[in-house]
Amino acid sequence: MKKIGKTLKLLALVCLLWLGLAPARVRADLLVEVDDSFWRAHQDECAYYYRSYTVNAPEGYAAIWASPLSSKQREVLANGVSIYSNWHYTDDAGEIWCAVMAGEMNHQGYDTIRGWMKTSDCMVRADHIQFEEVYGQEFVKYKGTYGEALADAETVVLWEYPCSGEIRAEEIDAEWFDNWNIGPCWQDPRGRMWAYVSYCYGIRSTWICLDDPANPYLEADESILPQTEVIYPAADQLPEVKSGVTGLMVGAVLGVMAVTGLLLWVFFVKKRKAGDENL
Repeated sequence: MKKIGKTLKLLALVCLLWLGLAPARVRADLLVEVDDSFWRAHQDECAYYYRSYTVNAPEGYAAIWASPLSSKQREVLANGVSIYSNWHYTDDAGEIWCAVMAGEMNHQGYDTIRGWMKTSDCMVRADHIQFEEVYGQEFVKYKGTYGEALADAETVVLWEYPCSGEIRAEEIDAEWFDNWNIGPCWQDPRGRMWAYVSYCYGIRSTWICLDDPANPYLEADESILPQTEVIYPAADQLPEVKSGVTGLMVGAVLGVMAVTGLLLWVFFVKKRKAGDENL
C-alpha cells in the first residue's frame, strides 16, 4: 500500500509539473520570441499578427526607425519594396507601427526585427485580415454538409483567403479537419463554399475550398479584393539615414551641463566670499 501511495504521489507530481510547463510550451509554439530592446520593453502592448506590406509613402520612400519612440533611422527604403511583420504597436497618437522582420523564417514568421516602420507609409498586401474586414458580414456557420468533398479527399490545399490564388500550404492530410477546427464559411461568386481554418500544423488563418479541397490550380479573382490605394512612384534618390539623438547622447549632454553649472556655482560662491573677506 505504501508503494502504491508513493506511486500515486509521484504521478500527481508529474501531472502538476506537466500542467505548469504546458503554458510555456503553448506560448513557445504560438509566439516568436525576438531580440529587440523596444519589443522586450513593450511586448505586452504589441499585437501579434502576420502581414506583408509594400512601402508606399507620398515622398517616394519611408524610413525604418530604431523604435517607435526613437529619432534614429536604421534604413531608408524606396516605394515598392516588400516588408513583413509579425508585431504591431500603436503609439499614444494612434499611429500603428509594424516591426520590420528579417532573419530566419519559420512557419510562425521571422525571428529578427530590423526596425520599425509606420504602416501609414505602407500599403498592406491583400490577406485574410482584409478579406474578413470586407466580407465578414457574409460569413455563415459551418455545416457538415458543406464539407462533403472532404470525406473523399486525401489532402487539402490551404489558401490565404478565398479566390486569392495564393497557396499557404498544400498536400495537408484531409483527416486532420473536423468540426472543431473549421469554420466559419463563405460562398464565392461561383457558388463554391470556403471554410476558414484558424490553425493547422503551425499555419494560422487560412481557407479551404470545401467544394474542391485538393485542387491547387484554383484561379485568383482580383475582383474579390481589388486594388484601391493610390500607388506613389519610388523616389529617384533616397535621403541619407538620420542618426538621430540617442538617449546616451542626451544623457551625456545633460551630464556636461550639470557639471558645468556646478563648477560655475562653486566659482562664483568662492569669488563672492573672497570679496566679502576683503571688505
